[in-house]
Amino acid sequence: MLGKQRSTSDIVSNLPSYIVENILKYLPLRDAVRTSVLSRRWRYKWVTLPQLVFDRNQFFLNSGDWEKIKAIIYRVLLLHQGPLVKFELSYPPFGSCMDIENWILTLLKKNIQKFTLRLDVNSYHEFPCLSFLQLKQLNLCCCVFKPPPAFKGFSRLVDLKLCSVSIAPKMFEQFISNCPLLERLSLSYCTKFDFLIINAPNLKHFFFCGTLKSVSFKNTPLLAVVSIELFSLDGTVKRPGEEADSDWVKFFQCLPAAIEDMHSDRPFLESFAAGHIPESIPSTLNHLKVLALSHISTCVLDHVSHALCLLRSFPNLERVDISIHNDVPNEDPVVEYLQAQDFSKFSLNQLRKVKMWSFSGVECVMPFAKILLAHSPVLEKMVILHDLDNFDEKGIAMLEEELTRFQKASPKAEVACMPLDDEYTLASRYIL
Repeated sequence: MLGKQRSTSDIVSNLPSYIVENILKYLPLRDAVRTSVLSRRWRYKWVTLPQLVFDRNQFFLNSGDWEKIKAIIYRVLLLHQGPLVKFELSYPPFGSCMDIENWILTLLKKNIQKFTLRLDVNSYHEFPCLSFLQLKQLNLCCCVFKPPPAFKGFSRLVDLKLCSVSIAPKMFEQFISNCPLLERLSLSYCTKFDFLIINAPNLKHFFFCGTLKSVSFKNTPLLAVVSIELFSLDGTVKRPGEEADSDWVKFFQCLPAAIEDMHSDRPFLESFAAGHIPESIPSTLNHLKVLALSHISTCVLDHVSHALCLLRSFPNLERVDISIHNDVPNEDPVVEYLQAQDFSKFSLNQLRKVKMWSFSGVECVMPFAKILLAHSPVLEKMVILHDLDNFDEKGIAMLEEELTRFQKASPKAEVACMPLDDEYTLASRYIL
């Protein structure tokens, strides 16, 4: 038995270095440190890990001795040797504290390329911008982002994700313009922006969720994916009698032609001029292939007309996703409006896939289902996901029966209905 144990120990001790490194790389940090007891050769193997991840799932777990946890983090950082590609501190249970500042100071000579600091709500910590000039990825949550006037930006930054971060808007615009390699930008629940100007020649993905009056893409020729979810219109909805050409109509006209994927939500649609919705928007977005509209209501005339305006504006769409939330059944003005529309010249000749989420009953999906089926000659599949709380078996049967009666421009079009539980919600497709 002793010989067998010694043999197993020898195998572990004599593993090639590259295998050991791969094993450690894919272990949670807590377990990687514990490998030091396997053998003398493994004792300090973990100290050269290229990434250190202190998070709620892998490291903090349910331990309640936070001072002991802090001491362990100090020890791990002090023992670490060599370059460190990635550092992550996510949702420490002790919130913002001076220890975080000290930990960051120990990382200054590590040439970190990927840095994540995510704190719980009301635990704001100021991020020291001057510390990591070689960063390629930066992910901050519940932090203060306040670069000093002399800061020239991150010349190598490719991916920036900010959530619930306090930002000075004017300073932020200057900061973005000093990140020439930036490809992905995500802003969620951050400081309120009035007018946001994005100057990023390599930007490909832009995600915004929060309060915003207008955004201008000043120099973004490569921008391919845009997602905007607004919390507050902040007075931007125009009333009848005002100018029809709102800031958001201008927004569409100024988008770079390379865009392929766009997501917008209910407040975004409402930011168009109320009562002055054009049939289509003059634009050059001939490469737009995916359009996603979330939280719209087919019982509200403005929502329906806005959505139709966008569908008419982008004839080369290949996929359309729509999530529908109705508070009341479809009303007469909506029905009358749709009956009065001239669809004789409307055709989505490239549309192949449609997905609709219904959270409000059977009738709410019908208007768009009928229009898209009738005017999509190469449509392959339409999937309707329904909320089990609002659809009983009778309702589902009625829905499927009515869908079979709709005119189909595509002989290959398949229509499938399934419970919402079988899929994630629309919003899950757009996390950057």
